[in-house]
Formats: sequence, C-alpha cells, structure tokens
Amino acid sequence: MQDIDIAVTPTIKTNNLDKSINSLSSPSFSNTRDNVGSNNIGFLQQVKIIFINYYLTFLLLSFIIIQFIIISNLMDKSQLDQYLTNNNKNPTNINKLSINTETKTTLSDSGSSDATKQISGGFLSRFTKKKRNDYERVFDDTTPIEDRVIRRKASGKKQIAILMPFIARQLPKIFFNWGRWGGTPKKLIPLRNKDSKHQLPLQPEEEEEIIDELGLHDNDIISHPCSQRLIEKEKNVEITYVMIFNQDLEDKIPPKNPAGRSANGGEDFALMSGFQVKQRVIDEWKKLNGRECFNGGLQLISSYTPHKHDQHPNGPCFMFFSAMDILEREGFDYYFQFEPDVIPIKSNWLDKILNESVHAPSDFWQKGSLSRCPDEYAELGRRQDFHMNGNALYKLGDPKFKDYIERVKTFYPAGNDDMSLPGCATGLVFERGYDHTMYRFRMHPKNWEYAKDIFHYFQYTDFFQNKCEEVYSTRKLWKESPNTYFVHSKAVFMSPEEKMFRVLFYNITKSIPPMDQPDIKLTLDKYSKGILVKDDIVKYICLRGEYINRVKKGDLSRTCLELCSDLTFLRKFEQLVPRGCSNYFEHLKWRDMYKDKMYLWTSDFHAAPIACNRDLLTQVGIVTHAEIDFGNCIFFEDTCKNRLKVLHHDNWRGFSLDPCPNNLRREFFEAYKNDAEMQRVDAVICSHPPANCELYLPFNKSLIVYATTRLEFGRNDRFIDWRKPYMTPANKHRWAQWIDNLIRIAKNPRNVIAANNLYDAHYIRYFTGIEVEYIPSWCGDLKVTWNPKKPEFLLGPYRDNLDYPRFSEIEAWKHPIMKGLLSALDRTKSKLKFLRMRQAYPHYKLEDLTIHPGIVLIPYQLSIMSFFEMYRMNIPLFVPSKSLMIKWQSKYNNQFERIYGDPERLVFTPKERYDPNSNDFDNLNYWLEFADYFVFPHLITFDSWEDLIDKIQNKVNLREVSEKMKQFNIMQKEQLKDTWARIKNKILRYSGGAGKSTLPETMEEGLAMYDLKPLGPDIIEHGVEKCKYQ
Repeated sequence: MQDIDIAVTPTIKTNNLDKSINSLSSPSFSNTRDNVGSNNIGFLQQVKIIFINYYLTFLLLSFIIIQFIIISNLMDKSQLDQYLTNNNKNPTNINKLSINTETKTTLSDSGSSDATKQISGGFLSRFTKKKRNDYERVFDDTTPIEDRVIRRKASGKKQIAILMPFIARQLPKIFFNWGRWGGTPKKLIPLRNKDSKHQLPLQPEEEEEIIDELGLHDNDIISHPCSQRLIEKEKNVEITYVMIFNQDLEDKIPPKNPAGRSANGGEDFALMSGFQVKQRVIDEWKKLNGRECFNGGLQLISSYTPHKHDQHPNGPCFMFFSAMDILEREGFDYYFQFEPDVIPIKSNWLDKILNESVHAPSDFWQKGSLSRCPDEYAELGRRQDFHMNGNALYKLGDPKFKDYIERVKTFYPAGNDDMSLPGCATGLVFERGYDHTMYRFRMHPKNWEYAKDIFHYFQYTDFFQNKCEEVYSTRKLWKESPNTYFVHSKAVFMSPEEKMFRVLFYNITKSIPPMDQPDIKLTLDKYSKGILVKDDIVKYICLRGEYINRVKKGDLSRTCLELCSDLTFLRKFEQLVPRGCSNYFEHLKWRDMYKDKMYLWTSDFHAAPIACNRDLLTQVGIVTHAEIDFGNCIFFEDTCKNRLKVLHHDNWRGFSLDPCPNNLRREFFEAYKNDAEMQRVDAVICSHPPANCELYLPFNKSLIVYATTRLEFGRNDRFIDWRKPYMTPANKHRWAQWIDNLIRIAKNPRNVIAANNLYDAHYIRYFTGIEVEYIPSWCGDLKVTWNPKKPEFLLGPYRDNLDYPRFSEIEAWKHPIMKGLLSALDRTKSKLKFLRMRQAYPHYKLEDLTIHPGIVLIPYQLSIMSFFEMYRMNIPLFVPSKSLMIKWQSKYNNQFERIYGDPERLVFTPKERYDPNSNDFDNLNYWLEFADYFVFPHLITFDSWEDLIDKIQNKVNLREVSEKMKQFNIMQKEQLKDTWARIKNKILRYSGGAGKSTLPETMEEGLAMYDLKPLGPDIIEHGVEKCKYQ
C-alpha cells in the first residue's frame, strides 16, 4: 500500500518543491533582492530557509493525513490484510472492495491492471477532486456480499430497499418511470401508434373531458422521489435502489429465443445479454434526476431464474421468494416491491415509504392494497377476493414472518394449477401468484387458530392502489384519494387508442376486453390509422357477443340504444337480439312525453302525501306519478303501484329497505338505470318515509325530501310496534348514514328539503341544522264542503289510538279521556251528541264528514293527513288546548306515536335546544306549539270537556268559523301554488330543462355526485348470509 502511495505522491511533492525553489531564485526575486541592498542579504537568506522548512512540513503532514484516511476507510484489520494480500497477487482485485473504496464497480473498471491509477482515481480523488456522493455508488454481483453486509450493519442505519424486479423487455417501462422523477418521460412502445392519423380519436366537444378521464395528461406529471428534508434530516436511514434481474447480469451471450420483444427507437431490449442490460441500466442511472435521494446508491442483483421457471407466473413467484431471501441476507430492514407497472403519482414518495415503514406506529409484515379493479376483473366481486397485491411494503428480519412464508409454501405445494414451484398457486380459478397464496393461507378455515394471532401483521392501506389494467386519471385520484402515492396499472403504458377502446368496451359490455384477440387488434389498428372513427368502434362493440349476452340478461347500454336510429345497425342488431331496439323506441316515446312540464315521481309507502298535493301541482305544470305499494292507495286514484320494480312494502320491511338495504339499493339502481320512464323523470319526492330518498341518490335526479312524519322513520324507529321486528344494532349506523346523506342532499341547490308541518320542519333542524322549508299539504279542490245536516259532533280522527291495542269501540269508550267526556255531559245535563268517527262510519267518505256540525280532534300525532282534508272542507274543528294536551300526554301518553325512536343527536344547533322526544313539561310546551292544531288559524281550543260543551252551546258561531277557514284556504292555495312553481323552475333550471337529467351508467358514478363512496356490505346482526353482495 505504501509503495503504491509513494509512487503517486512523491511526484506531487517534487514538482511543488522545484517550483518553489525556482520561484525563489527567479529574476524578479533577484531584482528585488538587489534593490534591497547588500546589507539585507543575510536577512533574506534566513527568510528563504524558514519558508522552505514550513513548506516541506506542510507537504509531510498532508501526506500523513491522506494515508490515515485511506486506512480508516477499511473496516477492520482482517479486511486490510485480505486487501493487501489480494492486491499483491492481483492488482485488478482492488475493484472488488468498491463499497469501501467507493470506486466504480462496473465490469468495465475491473479489467484495469494499473492499481496506482485505480487508487488515484478512487481514494485520492476525494481530495484532489470533488468528493464522490453516496448515491453515485453502484453495486453488482462482483461485489462480495460480506462487504455490503458489514458496511450496512456498521453504519447503524435502518436499511430500506426499493426493489424493482424486472426482465429485459421491461426496461423501457423502467426508464419511462425514471423520466418522471424530474426529467422528460421517455416515449414507450409506443405511447401512440406511429401510423396514427390523429392525436385523439375524439370529437372536439368531448376532447378535454376524455383527456382527463383517460389520464392522457398524466405523462406530464413529475414525481420526484424525495423532499430536501429527507436528504438533510433522515441521517439514520439508508435507502438503496435495488434491481433484481431474472438472469445473469454478467452473461455476455444474448438470448436465442427471448420470451418477448419490445422496441424503443430501434433498441430491442429482449435481445440484450445480461451484461448489456446492466451497462444500459447503469448508463441511464448516471443521467438520472432524483438519484440523490438514494444514499445507498444502486444495487444490481441476478436472480439466476432456472429456465423451467422463467415464465409467467412461475418467474415472478421465483423472483419474489428469491428477492425476499437475498434482501434479508443483504441486511435490509424493509423493502418496497416496485414492479415496472407501478407508477408514483406524487412527489416525495420516499418520504411516504419512510412514514409507512421506519416511522410506522404499529408493527407489520406486509402493507399494501387490495384490488381496486372492476368487479368483473378475474371475477373479483363474485369471489369476494380481498387479496393484497404483491407490490407492497415488507418488513424483514422477523423469524415469525419467515415461518409464515414457509407455511404458505408447504400448504400450497408445487403442482397446484400446474405451477412448478411451491407457494405459487392456490389451485382455485384466477388464483395464480404468491400474493394469492399468502392471502388464501390466512383465510383458510384450517389455519384459523394460527391466523387469528398473526392477521394484524397484514395491513391494508391506500398509499398504494392496485388497479390491475384499469384506465385511470391521476388528477382525479389526487382529489378522491389524497393519501395515494403509487398506482399499479398497465394502463399508463397503453396508447390513447387502447385506453379509449378499453373504456368504451367496459362501459358498454361490463366486461374486460380480450385485447389479444386478432379481430380486436385489427380493429384497433384501423382505428389508430384513421380508417375507423369512434362511432365505428362503438358499433363494433355493440355487436359483439359480450354485449349481446348483457342484453339477453335485460341489461342495456344507453350508448348502444342510441345507435338504433341507424337502420343498418338496427337490422344487424335485431338479427342477434330480436326486438333488441324496442327499448330505444320506448325512450323516444318518453322523451317526447309531457313536453316542457316537470315530471315528478314517488314510491312512498303512503298514498296521501302525493295525492293531497297532486291537483295543485298539476295547476303549476308538474306531472306526478306514484308507485305506491301500500293498502291505502285504493282510496286515491292512480296511486297504486303499476310498474314498480324491486321495492316492496314487504310487511313493513320496505320502510327500512330490510333485510339488506345496500343490496336492495344496488338492485333498485340496476333495475332503473336503463328505464325509459325514469330517464324522463325530473325529480323524486319522498315523504313516507323521507329517508327512502337514499334509494335515489345515484339517479342524478332532483330530490324533494318532503317530510310528513319523523325523520328517523325507517332508520331508527324502535318505538313503533310494527317496526320492532326489524330493529338491529345496525340501526344506529343507518341513522348516522341517513343524517350524513340528508346534509349532502341539502347542500346541492337542485334539491329541496321541506316539511308539511312546522313540527317536522323544526325536528329536522334539531337533528341536522338544516333550514327546512315549511310547505303545508294542500288536500283541497274537493268537490264537497261543510254543509251540516246531522246533529252529532264527530270524535276524530278516524284512528285516535284510544282503543289501542285492542282496536275495539267498546274499549275506546272505557278510556279515561272518553269517560271524562261522558262525565262532563252528565254533569252539565247537555243534550249534545258525540260519535266516534269509526263508530259512525266504518268506511267513511269525505262527504260523510261534511254533514256534521263539527269534529272534535283527540290527536294521536302532531300532524296527520286527514287534518288537512277536514280543514280544506271548512269543517269547524275543535282541539284540546296546549295545556290540556300536555295533561293528557303526561297522564295517558295518548300521543305515543309522536315519538318514533330515540335517535342520537349527531349535529348540534343552538337554534333548537328543547328535546322533541321527551315528555317533560318544558319540552312538550315548546314542541306542541308547532303542531298543526296550533299553527292553522280558526281552530277552536278547549281546556276541558266542560269548556268544549260550553263553547259549542253558547259561544261559537260555527258558520262564521267555517267562512274564515274558507277564506284562509283560498289565500293559502295561492301561496302554495307560488311555492311549488318556484320549486319547479329551480329544478328545471338545475336539470337543464325537462327530461334532461340523464341517468348515470353506474351507481358509483351517481353516488360520486354527492361525494359518496361506493356502497359497502350491509351491516346487520342477523341474517348475514342473506346479505352477500350479488
């Protein structure tokens, strides 16, 4: 070592010394000396000697320091001895200590025979040249693994590998990926067909929308690996970019029969030898922006995959298990598997990996993504496959994880599904690959006892998303999933033509296109060359077997239906599917129906709310249609269900969409998404229960939540006897979900939140903070009006629950309230006669009520539809005063139907501080003020039965009261017409006109309009087996 150093360094010393001495004796110096004079010669000679001594001392110290640093770079004495021994025998071996010397480690350096040149270019270059950075290090198979492991352990740093497994033909994808780190992405194979006659196969008006949808601007996105903070602050972490190649990187013989071919500007990577691949990778790495983030440098590893395993899916499986073993031996603590199809979509992704690994709050073995792919992809939805994709973050060094891997290999031996390796297939369809075996092993019933103790080590995350081959938009992902940094999808490497075809094919057929079929390849080729246009592609897909099968199941694509106007297409299509275009003509019929009028639809479970307003709505240009599956529809013309799909009353289950509400919502949408009539609908109104507007959230229709009873009805209504059988712990969740959905509905200006009574208007505000519009029900324009002919006063309403639960008139008269009336009549000796409505008319008609002098109401609720009918017929109405109502309620709980449930108050508003579901005096006193009986004018209140008898006999002019009611009704009708006309105009304005609100193709698309995620599984306690997603 010293001999070598002497051979280098004395030359430097001698040259510098000669120059110094010569400069001291140069003419310019002599002239200066002569000018000083002979008396100063002795003094100058002394100065010269001192200067030379200091200069020599400086050179000697410099030489000692350099030697010390060189030796200190060697890790221990044994390694130094080995180095000296090897170097004396073969000077070229100096390159094999590349980790310690930080010289180049490519094979191009190993051929040098000049050890002095190697050292001067390596160690001394740290002082005579700019210091070489850590990230410039490149390791390969020629570097002894012991050296790397010793150095990594000695550093005391956490070691992270970013692992890129690859084969030669994937290099263009890798270089493309590298280009996004801060340079210009390299064009791929090809991103656009070289013979393409157009940039995009689009019409101008749809170009921008489609560009974003297909992610065609995504190639411009820069995703730099790390932040400056990571480089400067994370001193205890070393990150190495590790590339593992399927063959030998030192092999200089090109393959004879490459598995695949890929071209990039004439460069055929599939024909490269392993050595050429390595050199090509190193050349690209040296030019790479972002490599400064990898303070561990670049490491190249050969996996030496045996020929019998070197094909998909055996090859990736072999490389996965090999890489896990190699990286653990190499001293790494974590690694992120990063296949060429994985694309970072944000900068600073290394920072994210550190946060998910070194700085993770909990321990893990694997952290990654389930398949975020269409349900049809490998039948993921049907199989309910939640396997974690192999591109994931892994922790090394845990013996229990190694044991898990060995258990997987044992449980799934070689031979499964013709796989040549253990742990590479489960034997089930669509389940080839180590990621499937690792998932299915812990899910298998035989492994339950073992798996429950280790399940938490496998953590799902959204920082990485597996999208299979799905076309996606990066910009949309930024908004929808801000925590996502990586996406696995082949779509980023597809041409615009391929992306467009895949999206069209899936949207039309709901299946994944078989892109390898010759006719599809030919069609795409013609498409890219401009021989075919987009409409031709749509027709081609609509006539394929995949769509024909969809049509035979009753599922139609609106895109294909629109082609039925083309007679040539119509003939071809109906040869394949007789009457296949009939739905198209149904659409035409509904499109032209009702012209510019608003079409309002309801599927309530009570006919009265829509029937009571129908005449008034017609007068302001609103056409209504009801599909009511409830017994009282027979009393209201044209309200009973006629063409209602999926939804049923089902013995009160329909109010809550039980037993599987999310499944029912999916089925409901699928049944109507191609329905010609629903396409024409402008708005949906929901009253009984209002919560069933959740059914229509994905329909892209204006929603009118028009409450006629409590908000929790059908969601958390455990105090209603006939709803009790359907109560489960899930009701609290469903209530919270409904409140969240209602708030979202209210925020959309196309929708209306209203109530037909002030009580429910304030009730909704109490639970949501929403300002609710008060719109009383009309129930007017009746052909009959008050015309008393009989002497008896009626006691109503028809159902007052005084005979509950026996429903017997004899029992009703035994109720304390009714006994009080009989006692008052006896005490006052009054000749007034009172009949209970049900007693007088077992099945009454409206005109039956008008022939009595008045009706005394004993309310069981705060608002009932029959009240509006009675009021609009100008019948004098008598009601208990608020104080008497409170007294009766406190003693007899006769208004028990006022309270449907005890839902949690999830949103607080200071405007409503009294509890509506309490029977305390203060709460009752506040809330009863909003009952219809105290809001509508000209009702006669009484404080006792004696007070009622006195007012009827002595104080009230019934005809005068009826006339005042009539005048109020005339005025309120005009107000209601103005209100509904305003609502109609608002809805049509936001819908773009009558019949313009198009149904979405998918439920997910519709829910996204309210920023809602796709529906998950149903959360229930009983009957789970009935709620599997179909």
